[in-house]
Parts: sequence; C-alpha cells; structure tokens
Amino acid sequence: MDPVFVAAAIPLFFLLIGVELLVNVRQGDARYQLADSITNLSCGIGQQLFDVFLKLAALAGYSWVYERLRLTTVPVQSVVGWVVLLFGVDLGYYVFHRASHRVNLLWATHVVHHQSEEYNLSVALRQSWFYPLFDWVFYLPLAIAGFPPLMFVAVKTLNILYQFWIHTRAVGKLGPLEWVLNTPSHHRVHHGIDPKYIDKNYAGVFIIWDKLFGTFQQEEQEPVYGTVKPLQSWNPLWANVQAWVELARLAAKSPRWSDRLRVWFMPPEWRPAALGGTVRIPEVSRAAQRKYDTGQGSPWAAYVIVSFVTVVLGTTGFILAQQRAAVSTLVVAGIPLLAALATWGAMFEGRRWAIPVELMRLAAGAAVILWLAEGTSWFPIAAPVALVLSAAMGIWAVSGSRLQELPVVSGRQRRGGSA
Repeated sequence: MDPVFVAAAIPLFFLLIGVELLVNVRQGDARYQLADSITNLSCGIGQQLFDVFLKLAALAGYSWVYERLRLTTVPVQSVVGWVVLLFGVDLGYYVFHRASHRVNLLWATHVVHHQSEEYNLSVALRQSWFYPLFDWVFYLPLAIAGFPPLMFVAVKTLNILYQFWIHTRAVGKLGPLEWVLNTPSHHRVHHGIDPKYIDKNYAGVFIIWDKLFGTFQQEEQEPVYGTVKPLQSWNPLWANVQAWVELARLAAKSPRWSDRLRVWFMPPEWRPAALGGTVRIPEVSRAAQRKYDTGQGSPWAAYVIVSFVTVVLGTTGFILAQQRAAVSTLVVAGIPLLAALATWGAMFEGRRWAIPVELMRLAAGAAVILWLAEGTSWFPIAAPVALVLSAAMGIWAVSGSRLQELPVVSGRQRRGGSA
C-alpha cells in the first residue's frame, strides 16, 4: 500500500469514527469506552509500524512467485482481469480468514482483532502486528495465475478498506445487499462469542463464500462480543503476544511430544486428552456479560488523548519516511512510538511502572527528534518544540498521579487467555 495513501486515509478513519461516536451519543448508547478504543487504535498504530518492515517482505514473496512461476500474464488494462482479481482476492481472504480461526498458529495472530468486548469502527483498526508473516501465502495462487503485484496490491487494499465500515452497530440490515455482500449485520455475527455464532461469516467483501462453503449464519439477536476467554488487559503489546504465550504454556504442559507439536496446528478449543480434551463453548448473554474495566480511565483521559495525538502525528511521519529512511533509523524512531502504546495501557490498568516508563519514553522521543533534525533546516524549530513538549508532558504525567497512590491491579484484572 502506498505510504502517501495510508497517511491520507488516517484522518478519514478518525473522521468516520467521530461521526459514529456522535451518532452513538445522540442515541444515548455507550458503544465507545475510552480505554478500549485507545487500545484498539494502539494495535492499529503498532500494525502500521510493523507493516513498514513486514509487508515489504510479503510483497517480495508474491513478486518472486509471480516472476518465476506464473503461467501467464494478466494485462493491467484488462477489465475482466480486474473483476476476476476482485473475486480472487476475496476468496483468498476467506480461506486465510477461515484458517486463522481453525489453526492455533494463525489464530494467535488473528485473535488480536477479536479481543475487544465492544463493536465499533475503532475495532476495525485493531489488527495483529504479525499478520503479514502469514497471509501472503494464501494469495500465491493469484501470482501463479499471472496477476501482477501492482494489480494485487491495489485490489487487496480495496478489500481491506471495504471491511472498515462493517465494524459498526449503527447500521442495521440492508435488504437485498445482505444476499451478496458482507454487511455490518453479517460481520457482527463473526465477532460474536455466542455458540451459534462462533466461526461463522468469514467473508471480506462477498458473503457468497460463506453461503457456498457452509459457514454462513444470519444475525438473529445481537451478539456478545469479545473472545471466549477474555484478554483482560489494555496493553496492546501483551494483546499481540498473549496467545503465543498461552500456546507455549499449553505445549509445555502436554505430556506427549506429539501433542506438543499438534498444539500449534489444532483449533483453538482443542486440548490434549490428558488435559481435559476439547473445551466447550459456553452459552453467553449480553445481560450477563461483565466487560473488563479497571476504572482507571478517567484520571488519565486528557493526558492519553493529547499523547495519542502526538503519537498519531509521529506515526504519520514514520509512514511517509519509510521509502527514504534507513531501516536502522526507522527502528530507532519506532521504539518511542511503540513504548507509548504500552504506557497508555499501563496507565489505564493502574500499573506502578507507568509513570517512570512514560518519562523515559518522553526523553527518548525528544532525543530521537533532535537526532533526526540535526543538520537540517528545521532543527531550529524542531528542537525547542520537542524539548518543551516533552518537558510539559512529563510534568503533566508526574503531577497527574503520585506513584505511591497508584493502586495495584486487582486479581480480576489478571491477564487471561483467549482460546
């Protein structure tokens, strides 16, 4: 995806989220929760930072297969070719998406997208940081069929963008469109943890794949959202590695070596017979659901929102600079941005280490800006702005909470699995 296009799409995403939020406020329906939304968006920011490195490798893999193994060449000017590719990409997405729910190795990455217990447009941006390591393999038949990388990237981008708007509760059923397209109603089902909704409606754009392959489920009542075993954390770093840790622990507990290997390739509900066998999906209801809430959001709301704006601006610059900056420079610049995501979660969870780490992050961020600006014409402006902003945010963070008054996270907030 072109960096300029990605950077330009960021304000559009936030505009649409703002519109949905206003609609929810007018309807008196609390569908956004600050800590949850910030965590969703933090996962999205982290995804963009990692994508700079991982998507290039994935595209290189597709291009390598196209150059050496393609059976023919589909002309870029072929209208029929574009139409076929539109359906081909969506079918590839369906297969990958379905595999991501039925193979633990893939579920460990995809689960990030399902961890939110809300369902709104911010959830669309809650994506795994490691997705590009796996999904590109499922599109290689398109490379062999002769679809050029440029065409593939363009159509895959459209496929991803389409899926943004279906992450909403504000849109009901859409009549005849429900027969062919993936809609908010269909995708709400996919995010449900009700037993009848589990592993249904994998489609990206066209719901016809689910109807053809027996995975379609109509929305009968509003789902209960989240994962069967809740994450119970606002830390996006933990959200992206938690499932891997759980799988490693499960493998270590398995008495047989064959089961230690099978763990990674079996469905999420599978357990070795010695550990109790298959996990049953429990019945749930919206009335009985207790959503994760540490109660630490309000004291930090203003600080996190201001900090979030600065990190979004920094991430935008990071994305735009990826084609001309050295990899080492991008790594150094990305560290303070990633650290911010962790400290916001720590603040929301009342972690004692939140303020010290945030102060170190602010100092590191200012140092990176000074390093990048050194010797450039904008150093006289960037240097004082970075130093003043970092100092002001640091004073705000310290004055906003005394370390000894931060409560220790209670037992109900312990990190859990999500299988």
